[in-house]
Amino acid sequence: MTTETLNISDGTTMEIARLPDVDDQTWEELKVYVEGNPETAKTLQNFAKNPDAMRGWLQTQAIAEHYNTKLSNGDTPVQDKVKFLESDPELAPIFEDIKKNGMEAAMKYYQNEDLMLKISQKMGGLPSELDPVLQKIDDTSMTLHEAAKRGDLAAVKSFLERKKPLDAQDFKGITPLGYAIGANRIAVVKLLLDSRANPYAVDSSGNSGLHYAAGYGRRELLEYLLKVGANVNQPNAQGMTPLAAATQNKQEATMQVLRAHGAQ
Repeated sequence: MTTETLNISDGTTMEIARLPDVDDQTWEELKVYVEGNPETAKTLQNFAKNPDAMRGWLQTQAIAEHYNTKLSNGDTPVQDKVKFLESDPELAPIFEDIKKNGMEAAMKYYQNEDLMLKISQKMGGLPSELDPVLQKIDDTSMTLHEAAKRGDLAAVKSFLERKKPLDAQDFKGITPLGYAIGANRIAVVKLLLDSRANPYAVDSSGNSGLHYAAGYGRRELLEYLLKVGANVNQPNAQGMTPLAAATQNKQEATMQVLRAHGAQ
């Protein structure tokens, strides 16, 4: 999934992922609309911090684009279904708004996942030809954080090549390294550390990578972090040490390792 940088009218910039199989004209209209509407851009930027929200938005966009293409190509069955929906008391005002106000109205409704799914259901459910597109969106790591959590090494490398911030916290306050340690993604952890990710602060609660490795019972990663110089007694914001985190979660293996390294 390719991305492009948009220049927003308020002087900011943002990256946006191109929707799978969207035609060039619609894509250009979408970019022009987002660039001229800073509030929409801010909404999309907030989505960019939440991979599930981003995935949902991309999927609803793909569904909408599928039906738009069918209508543009004169698909009679789809046209008949749309005519039926236009007479639906709940949906008629929405279709009228889109006809009257174009892209501005379309963007407003396309961002409503529940509405888009309701329309799709009334159209007879999701067509099977959309399955590969929706599956591709499901399989794509939307953020560095998600790629780290999934252990998607290729995606992590791609994000790093694009100079994505290594230690940025996502909407849950967790860094990519925190996710990689928690999910026991050893290769990703080593890559992030080699790229100078900060092992001393992996979330908004002041936990270090050692806290995560200890608390989740990731013995191999715990030993690796200690080997590269992690502070065995570093407290988090609540004063809890990695040993305390391991003890609280009853992780005997990591407790033993920490004690062997002088943890208190």
